[in-house]
Amino acid sequence: MNNLIEFFKNNFHYFLLAVLLVLSILMLGKSMSYSGYKLARFSQSITGPIQKSWSGVMHTFSLGPENEKLVQQNIALLREQDNMFIVKDDTTLTQMSEVDSLHTKRMRLYDYSYAHVIFKTTDQAFNYIIVDKGSEDGICKDMAVTSPTGVVGVVSDVSKHFSAIIPILHPDSRISAIVSPINQVGTVVWEGPDPEVAFLENIPQHLEINVGDSVMTSGFSNIFPKGMLIGTVKEVMVGKNASFLTIKLRLATDFKRLGLVYLIENQYKSEIDTLKSGFKTE
Repeated sequence: MNNLIEFFKNNFHYFLLAVLLVLSILMLGKSMSYSGYKLARFSQSITGPIQKSWSGVMHTFSLGPENEKLVQQNIALLREQDNMFIVKDDTTLTQMSEVDSLHTKRMRLYDYSYAHVIFKTTDQAFNYIIVDKGSEDGICKDMAVTSPTGVVGVVSDVSKHFSAIIPILHPDSRISAIVSPINQVGTVVWEGPDPEVAFLENIPQHLEINVGDSVMTSGFSNIFPKGMLIGTVKEVMVGKNASFLTIKLRLATDFKRLGLVYLIENQYKSEIDTLKSGFKTE
């Protein structure tokens, strides 16, 4: 303990500088817009290495090696969930439930990594998140992003050492979802300003949706695996269009406390997207 106190005394000015830099960027985030986001990304290239070092110090003393080890263990478990795989049977690919034949084998479709949040907004019209891993760490655009409790968003931009995320809390966010137990497909959108609430659209009025029903990813986007929790139904109303319901969700992720994210890569996304690009839409 004495060594730790001595360490902080000898390096106090460095810690103070890092704190002031972080505070300045957080203050900038209070007026965040798209142009502000671009400015934040520019400043990130300058202050990023300092923030990343400071973040490492904080994780060492607050999370500790044991918690980092738990994250690794969680990822190992998440990687083995059924929705991470498909079954390959000769030339046919289907969603896997379990392997019960010598003629089929599991093929990994999704894989996990993780990162720490170093910048975020939750109270703006256009919210963004920046994490401390980039292309050098294997992160790429359009990777799915989740928290330990639910869906976060999608990677929108990547630099060498950092990545930007468009969270659910953004008007451009559109996540294909199903409401359980009826498995009806809809779209989750955010209308602001509450960071705890989103809406499920395109659900026909004649369907029975109950408060407390789970809303999960549909798996149809090639970004999110199927069955990842987005939120639970908080309120059901008849929408402006009488043919559809307006469904208010309580989001599973607490964005205000978000510090750790999981990044999920569809390892065959480019191949699937190439096939989809050949579809006629008119």
